[in-house]
Amino acid sequence: MSKLIKLFTALILIAYPFLVGWSLSHGKLWEMSIALMILGIVRYWTGRNSPMLPLTYLAILAGGLSLVFKDQTWLKFYPVAMSLGSLSIFLLTLWRPPSMIERFARVFEPNLPESGVQWTRKVTMVWCGFFLINALIALYTVFFAPMKIWVLYNGFISYLLMGGLLVGEFILRKYQQRKH
Repeated sequence: MSKLIKLFTALILIAYPFLVGWSLSHGKLWEMSIALMILGIVRYWTGRNSPMLPLTYLAILAGGLSLVFKDQTWLKFYPVAMSLGSLSIFLLTLWRPPSMIERFARVFEPNLPESGVQWTRKVTMVWCGFFLINALIALYTVFFAPMKIWVLYNGFISYLLMGGLLVGEFILRKYQQRKH
């Protein structure tokens, strides 16, 4: 049951920009704010051991602030906070190894060679750059773009870029492994 709840919350978070766009265009600010807070609480209870747990607090905070201040900006700011939170977590693992990507890699390859450790460290740095750029673009859309552009970037383009980075890294990693 816990895996089903995790899957459901992940799908809701992926669809988040579309849900916000629809909710706000239909005057459902408080409903969306409460939904985001509930989603954060559910993720907290189902993911206590996740290294990404701090990002859960951002959902609760963004939902709470939009509810208290009756301001949609806090809901729109959530993707910015997610990118900055991810950036912080990934950066921290560069100072306190293993790097985030090494942690992910060791799930599939527990005996990662030293060349793999170095590779995953570099990839973690690339992800840090991605999260920084993504946060800046998402922040721009919060304040200077119409809702349609905010939804398009945060609900489609950023995911497309993230997917491209994942696939590109996977292909390069396989090439790197064959080379070594």
